[in-house]
Amino acid sequence: MTRTLRLKTLAAMAALSATLPFSLHAAPFASRVVISGGTNVSFVLNEPADALAYRLNGVGPLTPLNGATKGTKSFSLNAPTDTFEIFANKVDTVGYTIPTGATIAVVANGLSQVTNESGFKLISDDTNPLTRFNSPRGVSVSNNPASANFGVSYVANSAAGNTTGVVRSVGDGLYALNADQSDAYGYGNTEKDPGNLFDAVSASANSAFRIMVSSAGSVYSSDFSDANGNVNVANQDLTVGSRLLTGVGGPSAVPAGQYHGSTTAVFVEGSAATGDLVLYTLDEDLTSANVGGVSTTDKNSLWRYNIGAGATPSNVIPTKVNAANVLLSGATSDLDKGADGKFYLAQNRSAGGEAGVVVLNPDGTVAYDSLTASRTLLGNPTANDILRNVLAMAVSADQKWMAIMLNNSDVAVVPLVAGIPDLAGRMVVNTGTDVNSGRDIAFDAAGNIHYVSSGQALYRVLSPGGATYAKTSWNGQSLSFSMSNVPEPSTLCLLGSAGIAAIGFVRRRA
Repeated sequence: MTRTLRLKTLAAMAALSATLPFSLHAAPFASRVVISGGTNVSFVLNEPADALAYRLNGVGPLTPLNGATKGTKSFSLNAPTDTFEIFANKVDTVGYTIPTGATIAVVANGLSQVTNESGFKLISDDTNPLTRFNSPRGVSVSNNPASANFGVSYVANSAAGNTTGVVRSVGDGLYALNADQSDAYGYGNTEKDPGNLFDAVSASANSAFRIMVSSAGSVYSSDFSDANGNVNVANQDLTVGSRLLTGVGGPSAVPAGQYHGSTTAVFVEGSAATGDLVLYTLDEDLTSANVGGVSTTDKNSLWRYNIGAGATPSNVIPTKVNAANVLLSGATSDLDKGADGKFYLAQNRSAGGEAGVVVLNPDGTVAYDSLTASRTLLGNPTANDILRNVLAMAVSADQKWMAIMLNNSDVAVVPLVAGIPDLAGRMVVNTGTDVNSGRDIAFDAAGNIHYVSSGQALYRVLSPGGATYAKTSWNGQSLSFSMSNVPEPSTLCLLGSAGIAAIGFVRRRA
């Protein structure tokens, strides 16, 4: 490639980034990197890439790899002291960030207003038995590149049973899949319930419930059942598990000395190993009166447990984060936290007469609610919330997108501006025939959306589309991950003429 062509290609990609309505993120990426024997490097490519290559020690030419198929790839170092970078490039004209030009009509179990449709690009395979679950309740992805399970996704299935169509017999517990939807730890159809915690008292379809993979790579699960209510934690390969909080169960009247009830969602920062473990929960039963306060009606509040290096199960008394009772006590709710410290809360309201999504500032004050925003956008002070039927919600790592799992198993995507949802820019991914119930949703580090639906009995992965570029790097001490809309000048030769042509097509569509 000549210098002139390289400069023209770089200019074309920069122009693409400037003209697309929202920022795009990498879809294909190198996950779960393993260095063995000093010089052998392997990794999992989550989906086929237009170009895949690596470079040693930050200098010299790129060495291409076969990116035509997803799965495990490998290469060799010249010496154990070598550093390396793995590059993955793709241009896709279909994805959830790209409008199709069509609209999605109002349906009883979806949004309350006609909404622009965005592209449905499925990068998982519905015919793969490992993506089939009869009773999925939670999904989360390990997004720290320095963790050994980077890119591994975890699914909570809450009841033993068989799937239809592609038949699979699954159990009540946790499952782990690589980024290419292969079996992460070789467990097949056998569920993992480390510590025998799920359904310990009695069986429930809400045990286990939502899950969250921490930055340390540990797998935390909420338990929404009355009998087994708690928060549980498991290690990366799901072989060791324990309860995080003292007391078991989630009755409407929390017993004295127990500081939790049934939890619907969890978010974790730090770890016990580093002495800075902080747990956030949404709790169906706990009120301020249970922790020395006055109110007996602030159920479904956001609670913070400063566990630190303390022993678990912990009996630490939590503090309430939200300054007002922003969620209804009877709603199925969800929780996420942005990079800027904002909290994102969601609840399932079919009528749309209450806020489906609430954003809190780090100090717990309300920064946004979707009911007020809907009425402002529609110019109608009595309008229903546009964001109704919100079964689950997640925020991308760069805090530029919110993904919403709708009851009818479609996925709504909303751009975030300074961490606040921009309802006018909302879109909906039509995932197929409407079927209740969508259950949980998550982003991976590259911006792909992962969701589970018990109605569809599926775990799926959706691509953002657009011009995408990702780099996974080893500096000799740790792994890191980054993405950009414009590749490094020294890697432009990866694109090729087909990639440049596709970039032009994406730009015309935008």
